[in-house]
Amino acid sequence: MAADELDRRLSREEFLRRAAVLGGVGVLAGAGVSRANAAGLMGSAARAESGALQVLDWSGYEVKDLWKQYAAAHPDMKPKFTFMTNEANALGKMRAGLKPDLVHPCVGWVRDFVNAGFVQPFTPALIKNLKNLNPAMVKAGRINGKQYWIPADWGFSKPLYRSDKVKPKDRSWSIMFDERYKGKIAWFDDINQLVWAGYYLGFKKPYDQTDAELKKSQELLKSKKHLVRMFWSSETDLQNAFASGEVWIAYAWPADYAAMKAKKLQVVYMQPKEGALSWVCGFMLGKSSPRVKAAHSYVDAWSSRQAGSWLETNYAYGSANTTSKPADPTLLKALQLDNPKSVGEPLGHMDRYYPRRSVYAKLWAEVKAS
Repeated sequence: MAADELDRRLSREEFLRRAAVLGGVGVLAGAGVSRANAAGLMGSAARAESGALQVLDWSGYEVKDLWKQYAAAHPDMKPKFTFMTNEANALGKMRAGLKPDLVHPCVGWVRDFVNAGFVQPFTPALIKNLKNLNPAMVKAGRINGKQYWIPADWGFSKPLYRSDKVKPKDRSWSIMFDERYKGKIAWFDDINQLVWAGYYLGFKKPYDQTDAELKKSQELLKSKKHLVRMFWSSETDLQNAFASGEVWIAYAWPADYAAMKAKKLQVVYMQPKEGALSWVCGFMLGKSSPRVKAAHSYVDAWSSRQAGSWLETNYAYGSANTTSKPADPTLLKALQLDNPKSVGEPLGHMDRYYPRRSVYAKLWAEVKAS
């Protein structure tokens, strides 16, 4: 699934099927890089690199367990993290002059970062754990035959609610604007709120709505905005609000479900009848990075089975490493980590490139300002 194939909605069924039959050698060969060339590149980079690895990432991913392998290999090049609230925020930081060695966008944004000229391709042969990553996810990061993006984590965006406080009328995205729970609802501050609105309204292409459809999605959100207590951009803010009882219903990620369960709250992570939103996120290499080898080593650490299992156990996100498993088998089932098909059609609507992202952004800004 190349990045430009996302619009054709390649399903996770094909992801899984390819993962079972393809191997790391095919990934390397597809990238056109020999092991000898890779070794030469690694040796050259090693002679020149120094300083802290600059990582532009989501808050929470600075945890050392996710890059422990890197820490052992580069004790004098500890990562320095700058946090992004979403991909638009990350692009804004880079346009303002930030030059990270690595940035962590989801697959629907790969083309945007390439088109902006802020990234360069990886050398796949430098990532030894690549052979264990879902090959179709890996292929999703190729543009014009070059590997611009390495998959790391995947999961869902669905309604989370307190089952002791909320009694849904239907298993639907409509829970996000239930009049009975005015002031107890949280939406995510992102243009994909127009996407779930589009799925609720039954549009065929919610990621590429017509002007008339976008107007209806926007009108729906505007008409229900008065019910919303908060627009969250930080998971910490959301989790604090949910744990305190400030909100009972939220657009949420798997880690939020896991965090609330850990606090012994009675919560349900709803599977809407219209389908969940789903995503695969990964790393891209900064265009002007002076630490190319270290950046590859960091991504390799994230790609390890150990890091993937930690991610699944503690954050309840799926790992791109197909050999990873969470410690708790009940978590495996509850969040469908044992079924990557769940993030594909019709159960999950995979994040993808927005042909008119700027239009969505303008309309979402108008929703918030209304």
